[in-house]
Amino acid sequence: MNKEQIKIKDLPSPKGAFLVGHLPQFNADNKHQVLERWVEECGDLFKINFVGKAFVVSANPTINTEILKLRPEKFRRFSKIDEILKEMGVVGVFNAEGDTWKRHRKITAEALNAKKVRENYDVIVNKTNRLLEKFKGYSQNNKQIDIQKELMAFTIDVTTAIAFGYELDTINNKADSFQQHLECIFPMINERITAPLPIWRVIKRKKDKELEQSIAAIEKIIYQFIEEARVRLDRNPELTSNPTNFLEALLSDDNDVDFTNEEIYGNIFTMLLAGEDTTSNSISWAIYFLSQNPKIVNKVREEANAVYGNFEVPQTNKELLKLKYTNAVVQEAIRLKPTTPQLYMEALESLIVENLFIPKHTKIILQTKVAQTKEMYFSNPNDFSPERWLKSECPMHQNHSPEMIKAFGGGPRFCPGMKLAINEMVILLSVLCKHFDFKMTVKPEDVKEQFSFTMYPENLFIQLSSID
Repeated sequence: MNKEQIKIKDLPSPKGAFLVGHLPQFNADNKHQVLERWVEECGDLFKINFVGKAFVVSANPTINTEILKLRPEKFRRFSKIDEILKEMGVVGVFNAEGDTWKRHRKITAEALNAKKVRENYDVIVNKTNRLLEKFKGYSQNNKQIDIQKELMAFTIDVTTAIAFGYELDTINNKADSFQQHLECIFPMINERITAPLPIWRVIKRKKDKELEQSIAAIEKIIYQFIEEARVRLDRNPELTSNPTNFLEALLSDDNDVDFTNEEIYGNIFTMLLAGEDTTSNSISWAIYFLSQNPKIVNKVREEANAVYGNFEVPQTNKELLKLKYTNAVVQEAIRLKPTTPQLYMEALESLIVENLFIPKHTKIILQTKVAQTKEMYFSNPNDFSPERWLKSECPMHQNHSPEMIKAFGGGPRFCPGMKLAINEMVILLSVLCKHFDFKMTVKPEDVKEQFSFTMYPENLFIQLSSID
């Protein structure tokens, strides 16, 4: 017997305000937690409105998985995201749709496939060594550090080296302004996406002017790299068939697609934003948990000593693959603190998904974190337990549903950078645990989840103690 069709007008809704609806509550630094509270209030499917503009919110994993599978033909990313990014001059694989996305996706997927990630192993190890030396200095001076800022420098250096073969050395404060410009951009994207009116197009506030300055500065740097890469390719034709970085691949004559300068810039910009922010935030959250679980730190350390005990860092991809417990730590941090706890979608046609009738142009927020922290999918869901990810330990966990994890999206538009991000996290966390104990210098409850297009830990300060 068929279930009765669900219509959006019949969905429950949390209490909102007159005229402006739910915007004042949602327009906060922790909007993902606002959604989580509304899920508790209304269930896993409900509606909200921002100044009369309707949105559906789904924390239903079955609906969410199906919507992600139906991309890019039947669903797209929320069109306002594309509008805002294009306004900033960004046209790349992240915000492209339809045939345009297919043009961009192929070369991006190739640049970030498992073979290319293995080839970039030395890049990650090189940046890990640099950060390790810097952290040794912090340890000797008992310095309290803003771990998220330090890790962002690490991921910027990895990403710029892989994206366009440039040694930025943000780790050693040689490109502070570059990092500051990037830090300016994500919060403004987040703010503009949910703004009821594009007031920045009429009145330029201080932060709007700062954003324009940051975009102009990064644009200048990237176009300089593009020009330098063109010169390299002209002087070394062999690079055309064997590019050494993502930028050279985009410019290569062997490439099936002839990208415009704007598209090349957009893809490099996209890789920079995606590569530095989400990965650094995920490593930061892992350290947040590790600093409260010294026994887990010891297990990571024991594994590191067993795999590459005579060296400071793992020397090969084969050694990386042996760091199974550290990988489990990474998976558990991603489960509990996903940096992308919600995804914004829009229907390209009217259709029915799991008995929910979704008219064309309907905006849907997929809240994915709730399922990742539910007892029915993960036993003792609020416990930080890497063991749940090890096959030898899984029987002790009655419920274990890895398919609930949507930190890297899902379906055909699954994040192509997942393998690189996981490798960065595993290598760096293994090395840091091998050499240091972590002490959080603030109370755990004083570390706040903040959302600025991705979710990061605010006020996470760590002190490192060398064990060497």
